[in-house]
Parts: sequence; structure tokens; C-alpha cells
Amino acid sequence: MIILDLRNRYANTGFMEILGKIINKLFFVLTLGLFILSVYDIGYTSPVDMETLYNNSIFKIFFPITSFLYLVRSVLFTDHRMSWKVFITNTLLGVLLILLFLFRVILGGNVFFYPVFHNFTLFHFFAFALFILEVSRLKIEAAMRYFNPAQMFMVSFALIILSGTFLLLMPQSTISPISFTDAIFTSTSAVCVTGLTVVDTATRFTPLGRLIILGLIQVGGIGVMTITSFFGFFFKETSSFREQIMLRDYLSEDSFNGILKTLIKVILIVFSIEIVGAGLIFYSMYLHGMGASYDNIRFAVFHSVSAFCNAGFSTMTDNLYDIQIRDNYFMHYTIANLIVFGGIGFPVFLNLYSYIKDQIVRLWEYFRHHKPFIHRVGMITFNTKIVLITTFLLLLFGTVMFYFLEAGSTQSGINTQGRIAMSYFLSVTPRTAGFNTVNMEMLTKPALLIIIFLMWVGASPVSTGGGIKTSTFTIAFLNVVRIIRGKNHIETMQREIHEYSVNKAFSIIMVSLFLIATGTFVIYLMDGEKGLLRIVFECFSAFGTVGLSINLTSFLTAGSKWVLIALMFMGRMGMMTLLLSMSPSAKKSVAYRYPKENIIIT
Repeated sequence: MIILDLRNRYANTGFMEILGKIINKLFFVLTLGLFILSVYDIGYTSPVDMETLYNNSIFKIFFPITSFLYLVRSVLFTDHRMSWKVFITNTLLGVLLILLFLFRVILGGNVFFYPVFHNFTLFHFFAFALFILEVSRLKIEAAMRYFNPAQMFMVSFALIILSGTFLLLMPQSTISPISFTDAIFTSTSAVCVTGLTVVDTATRFTPLGRLIILGLIQVGGIGVMTITSFFGFFFKETSSFREQIMLRDYLSEDSFNGILKTLIKVILIVFSIEIVGAGLIFYSMYLHGMGASYDNIRFAVFHSVSAFCNAGFSTMTDNLYDIQIRDNYFMHYTIANLIVFGGIGFPVFLNLYSYIKDQIVRLWEYFRHHKPFIHRVGMITFNTKIVLITTFLLLLFGTVMFYFLEAGSTQSGINTQGRIAMSYFLSVTPRTAGFNTVNMEMLTKPALLIIIFLMWVGASPVSTGGGIKTSTFTIAFLNVVRIIRGKNHIETMQREIHEYSVNKAFSIIMVSLFLIATGTFVIYLMDGEKGLLRIVFECFSAFGTVGLSINLTSFLTAGSKWVLIALMFMGRMGMMTLLLSMSPSAKKSVAYRYPKENIIIT
């Protein structure tokens, strides 16, 4: 009570505001220091020498000061009248940190710094958590003065890629050192959820290195802004109007009121599907006679996250073509469906969630209170219908084509059940996933061309995948049908598609083909002896953030790897993000239009 009265007494003066700013800056420096020192201890200190951190007097000073400062800031400088949730969560976390410090003093530092996961200790986890929460509290208002939302999106991914690069370069991350080019290639491939690898994930990276890759995949799949905004809502008192607009556009939300609920739903949906997927993969390994070991749990979790995020990374040297799981079709179906779910897109998931929830509520009212069941029209949005129909038709097309094209090649001697599973998986994985259950070099040329087409189309908007997106392809296809039918507008499912969407689709297609063609040309100049088809396949795979390769990636020169890095980054950002990032922030309206002219097109 004394502390609260003290705060209220000086609340109306500028003293508390100035002191609050000083404490915020000091706390950020302390958490950044703890984060850097923790990373150094984990990545550069041998796991057997875990007393290094405890014996370092810097940590003995940093942690108690940081804990006390966090509690003081939570009590004195959080306006509970503005946001009770922020006041409560910050205060509880501050009390927890003080209790942990007392726990360390009473039981000794050896207990507090005992490794609980690899060479991660309880101290490391809280040091990382505090830094992430502090980053989430930062206001991006100043940055938005210099960057538009599209540029902010690109900068956030670039920073994560660079951070992942330096983490992978740590001595404890790899079995043997890797070059900076290979590290940034791997980091880009993970953050952009591609799956192309220049070094073997299974043999070159330690458990810590694979954990870093898994974290980069998860952050890249969900999105940096989604994660930081989620924590920011609980640990930041206010957010500016411009921040809310940017987050609303990023989540494709119609109103500001639903942003927090949308964030919570996205996080819950992602982790729920990944947990279920990991359980099914683990169960498939148990049924396949691989036991129920801790290694299988790690395998299941890694591949569930990698599949849902459409990353394509595997801890097996031969990916899913490994002899142990090559014919585990239950696992193949599980991973394929995770890829489909991840590639559908969050707006579709949220729309289906609202529809299913409404149907369950109405059925409950019908059986419980005998209210008449009324089916609400229009709950499934036009975008959801387009995405689901296009996804289904592309999967069906790919499955049927691969079933017949690969009958005498990769599917030779396989029974019908196995051929259907292989065809379905081969139809799914080009949709920006990158797992392979067959030897890619044995695929027929027609099958490779179909895979290139599917990689180019990619997943759906606001999903974990890349490519030009299913909606873009559908609009382009319907535009061709419109011209053939002689109509002035695109009409489908009793709806007319706006000309702005048609123009965007055309721009995306043109820019994507230009970037892929440019990348192919540059790589051919440096590694032309590798074969044009293999280079074209690699560039489509990189741009579509797929990860499939005809055994080429690791044999490319450093220059070609950097071209693929650029293609992966631009493919993950999306064509509209790239175009918007190049446009000026301020839009000037003009009060005139030039005379229209027709151009001869035959």
C-alpha cells in the first residue's frame, strides 16, 4: 500500500514519467546483457562445464538486479487503471523472479544452474523469456516513421535470419564448423520455411543446432510479428493506432476489436495441430516397430513442426526416403495432411473455426432447448471457398497424374495402397513443403514438370507456405475463362471479382516469373554444367519455399547459394509485399486522367 500511495502522489508530476523511461531503458540493457551472456554460455561453453555461468560474478549481480527492477517497474510504473491484465501479469512475473532468486540463494547456485534440457538451465530459460517479453514491449512507432508495413515485415524476417545465422555458427551448434554462407543459407531456409539444405541436418548439427533450426522454423511459420504482438498484448500497456493497423492488415482482420482474439486463436490452432501431428507421427513409429524411445518423441515433434510450417527439414539424412520409414504410409499421410493444413492459411482456419463453433452452438440449442435450427447463409467466405476448392483440385490433379506417370519408375513394384500414398504425398509436398518419400533423381521428366508447376502455385495466402498462392492462380485461370466467354468481368459462384484483385494477380505472376528466370540465368552462368533442368527446378523450389531438389543444392558454388538465398527470401515475403515495399509511403491523389488508348493484341 505504501508503494501504491507513493506512486499516486507523484503520478501527476513529470518525475515518475522520466524515472519510468530511465528504468525501461536500463531494464532493456540488463535483459539484453543476460540474453547475450546466456547465448555465449550455451553456444561457446562445453556442456560438461556448467559451473562457468555460476562462477561468473556478472551473472550473480545481473540476475538479482534484473528481478528486483522488473518487480519495481511492474508495481510503480504500470497503470493498472489502463490495463489490469498488464499490471497483473507483470507483477506476477516479477514476484516469480524474486522467488527464483531466493530459491537460488537457499538451495545454491548448482541447483539453479543445473541443466534441464541439453545444456539449457532454468536461468537460461528465464533470461530468454525476459528478453523476448522486453522486445514484445517495444513500440515500433519510431521505426514506422521510416518503414511502411511491408518493409517492417521484411526487416523483421531479415533480423531473425541474421540472428539464426550467428546462432548456427556457434561451436556447440555444429559437429564440425560450417562457413558463413552455409550458416546463412540454412537460417534463411529455416526462417523462410523452405527446406533446401547445403549441409546434412542429421550429421552436421548437434541437438542444440537442430533445436535452433526448429525454433527458426516455428518463428518463420507463425510470423515474427504474430509472436511479438501476442506477448505484447499481455506485457505492454498500450499500442499505437498505426501498430494496430499494421497488425490488423497482417492478420487480415476486419476490425481492431478482434485482433487479440485472432492472435490467441492463431497461436492455439498452430500448437494444437502440431501437438496432434506429433502424437500421430510418434504412434506411427510405434506401429512400425520402431519402439517408443525419447529419440522418437524428438523426431515426431521436429517433423510435426516442420510439416505444419511447410519447412521440409528432416533429421534423417535421406529425408522421408530413409529406409526405416520409407514404407511407413501412416506417417506419410500424417505429414502430408499437416502440410495441407499449414498451407491453407490462417484466415481460412479462422473462418472454418467460426463456422463450426456456430453450428455446434445451434445444434446444442436445438437438442437442449428445442430451438429451431437455422442455418446462417454466408458464414463460409468467398475466399475460403476459393482456397479450399483450388487446393482440392490441385491435390487431385497431382495425385492422379503421379499415379500414372510414375507407375514404371519410382512406383515400380509397389502395391496399389503404396502407390496411392506415394502419389498423394508427391502431390502435396510441392505445395511448399519439400519432404520427399522417393528418390528425386528417378522421377520422370513429365513428373518433374508437374512438380515445377505445383511449386510455382504454392500454398494459400497468409499461410506458412510460399509460391504465387492458390488464389492468384485461380484468378488468372478465371480471367482466361472470362476472355474465352467474352465477358467483361470475372464471375464465379454468384460473385464478381474486383478488378484490383485481377491486377494484383497479374503483377504477382509477372514478377515471380521474372525473378525465377533471373535467378536461373545467373546460376546457369556460374554452374551451367550442372544441367539447365536441375537449375530451373532448384530456382522454382527456392522461390516457392518448397525445398525439393534433384541432388543439386550442396554442389552449387557460393555465388549460386546466395542467389537461392535471395529467391527464398523474396518467395517467403510474397510478391505483393515486395511490390508494396518499393512503393512510397505517402500516396498522392491526382485530379486528372489521361485519354485512354487501345493496344493491338493478337
